[in-house]
Amino acid sequence: MNKKKKKGFKWVIVFLVLLVTAFTVSMVACGLFKEKQEKAAQEESAEETEEAYIEETSSDSPEKVVGIQNENSIDFNLDALPDTVEPGGMCVFEDALYVTDSYSKCVWKVTESGAEIFAGADSEKDAYDKPQGGYNDADPAQALFKLPWDVSAYGAGIAVSDTDNGVIRIVSADKVETVLNSSGDSESFEFPTGMASDENGNLFVSDTHANSIKVITSGGDIITLLDDLNCPMGLGYNSGFLYIAETGNNRILRVNVSDASSKKSSGDIEVVAGSGTEGFTDGDASAATFSSPKAVAVANDGTVFVADTVNGAVRRISDGQVTTVEVKDEKIPDAELVSPVGMCMQGGRLYIADSFGKKIYVIE
Repeated sequence: MNKKKKKGFKWVIVFLVLLVTAFTVSMVACGLFKEKQEKAAQEESAEETEEAYIEETSSDSPEKVVGIQNENSIDFNLDALPDTVEPGGMCVFEDALYVTDSYSKCVWKVTESGAEIFAGADSEKDAYDKPQGGYNDADPAQALFKLPWDVSAYGAGIAVSDTDNGVIRIVSADKVETVLNSSGDSESFEFPTGMASDENGNLFVSDTHANSIKVITSGGDIITLLDDLNCPMGLGYNSGFLYIAETGNNRILRVNVSDASSKKSSGDIEVVAGSGTEGFTDGDASAATFSSPKAVAVANDGTVFVADTVNGAVRRISDGQVTTVEVKDEKIPDAELVSPVGMCMQGGRLYIADSFGKKIYVIE
């Protein structure tokens, strides 16, 4: 073969190589592009499915109760509360944390940006310069409370158990009103403390010195739900069940309140934890001991948290076992939980009110 023919054959080979290379690169590029399109389509489909699931569960799930536990975590600015605050009952309503203050005799509203008095006016002070409170239904800035103990979402406002006045007050945007009975008179409680609300518009109230639980129905009727208890205080609601801190018997109880219009008997009560003996023992729920538990909070998964007040501890009840939860403040490592009296959950966080320690702890 002469040089001319060899040269021509060489260029044919080069051309074929280039053609094959171009074709290969093109196919790879097309494959990558197609894979990318398929992946994007899958992600878009997954997002649509997730959105549909969230929409479905948020509208139908009975566990997502206003004032009990919301889904997204909110960074409440607790540092905005004054140093004098003696926090007690707490609840979450419309992206705000409401806190009773037994020192100032008021209810605080805490948001991400700060804290302000939601209801409760200044009152006369004693010899130790502590506000004495009072009793006055008026607009929130002028209303007086004697001892605001707990708060709970109720209707379009916030219910407050005004313990020393023996009444339940409802705070809305422009007024504070006392709950009335069927005769149009103020409904008297002997010592109203813990409260909880359900998705049906019922408000459950511990009437501690009457050893009973009362319910204010969505229609405004007031009935006795349970009696013959021993100083019930803290209440929590989840999935049709009312959880009760029976302070006098050092036990945690629960009762099915799917039908809250009828009185329950002792046979309807289930002991969740506590032997009835005062102490500080973890382990099997039926044998565990508490000392004057005054508050409960229930997570979406059914885990129950207890403010074990005299023991100065937070206890967890899950899968038939009671354990003690470590409570710390990362900002103030030396701070110690002294007297937990109030609890609420929000977005997977547990808020613990230490009245004597004048502090609210937060644990994930």
